[in-house]
Amino acid sequence: MKLTFNRPALFLSLFTMAGGSLLSSCDKNEREEETAAPETESSFARLLITDKTSNTVTLLNPAKSEQTAFQAGYGGASVYPSATGRWAAVVSSGNNLVEFFDTGIDRHDDHVHVKGTPKWGLTRSVGLTPSHVYASHNKISIFNDGTASISYVEEGQLHTVPAPTSFVTGAAHHGAMILFDNGTYAVTHKNNTVLGSLPEQVKLVNTQGTVVSAPTVTTQGIHGDAGDGQQALFGSASGVLVVKQTGEQQLIPYPAGAGSNWLSTIYYAKKARTFLGSRNNYGVFRIDPSARTMTQVGTTATFVRVALDEEGSSVFILDEQGTLSVYDAATGTRTASRSLTGLLDAKAATPYLAASRRYVYVTNAPQGKVHMLRKTDLSEHSTFTVTGQPLRLALVGADVDEEDSH
Repeated sequence: MKLTFNRPALFLSLFTMAGGSLLSSCDKNEREEETAAPETESSFARLLITDKTSNTVTLLNPAKSEQTAFQAGYGGASVYPSATGRWAAVVSSGNNLVEFFDTGIDRHDDHVHVKGTPKWGLTRSVGLTPSHVYASHNKISIFNDGTASISYVEEGQLHTVPAPTSFVTGAAHHGAMILFDNGTYAVTHKNNTVLGSLPEQVKLVNTQGTVVSAPTVTTQGIHGDAGDGQQALFGSASGVLVVKQTGEQQLIPYPAGAGSNWLSTIYYAKKARTFLGSRNNYGVFRIDPSARTMTQVGTTATFVRVALDEEGSSVFILDEQGTLSVYDAATGTRTASRSLTGLLDAKAATPYLAASRRYVYVTNAPQGKVHMLRKTDLSEHSTFTVTGQPLRLALVGADVDEEDSH
């Protein structure tokens, strides 16, 4: 409580003597309320964690330290959150299967509606070697390497349709796609000018697979992509390929001294409105498509993991020495750093990362643990013991506290 008076000093002294106990009491109550407020995760934030060997999938509620086990089709699966956070895609690429998990938490801006209990959806995507999942526009899209096909399904259909809609885009290759705001896909294309499974070009297709804009740029191999709805960036050995939903294409050259290095993983930090790219033994870079420039984030060239937080404001880099650093995605400024060697051995089993607004989660498969760190300074808040060997994880649900029952 703060009281300000523009009165003579005598009046202020008399008032202070008369009301001193009231002021002290208010200050004390405020301090007690601040102390009593528990430091915890958002009520509706969840982690979906896959296991290294078994088909167990764990749904963890960090705020309540509660977890529930579910059974997926296969173990060792990858997991990706949907655009809304209500769903997650659980991908077993080697077994040609994608399953969809429903948290039951339906976000509406600053509150949620709870829709039943956590469960598997009806939809199952059976495609040959699903390799790339892209979630946007309330839709989950999957690129299947074995057939160069795209399978897509609306989130609202995942309890009603048995399989996604699919269409073939061309010759089989290790590819990817981005969905634009206008409903077309930017999808990789294999023209066989380069040996191996990597594609060399990108074309635009509609949801029937019809080409609406042919490739105009050829690269020496493409891997990695991200988009913001208006444009898509693809990592390539020839530079970062920028493809706009209008069909316009151009390459951004790598910085001087890059040599044979190139960015093979691309990210989009949505809150920061920033594209980033990474490659081990090269580094992590912020990419500006308008200025056609790339700027390194930090100085780490060798790392075992790079990740963004859920809202897209921070980028996390775990280096080979076990040091985890947090950077502002928009500016590249480092905000926190800490060695995790006292918690885990990053070389023995590469950890996976996920992060909310306030916390960072790190898997520790050999010890069967998930560590919860404070985002501000990476100090440890909690450690959760998870049955089996927790491998990959995704932040799902909603990073909010309020529920609307109507």
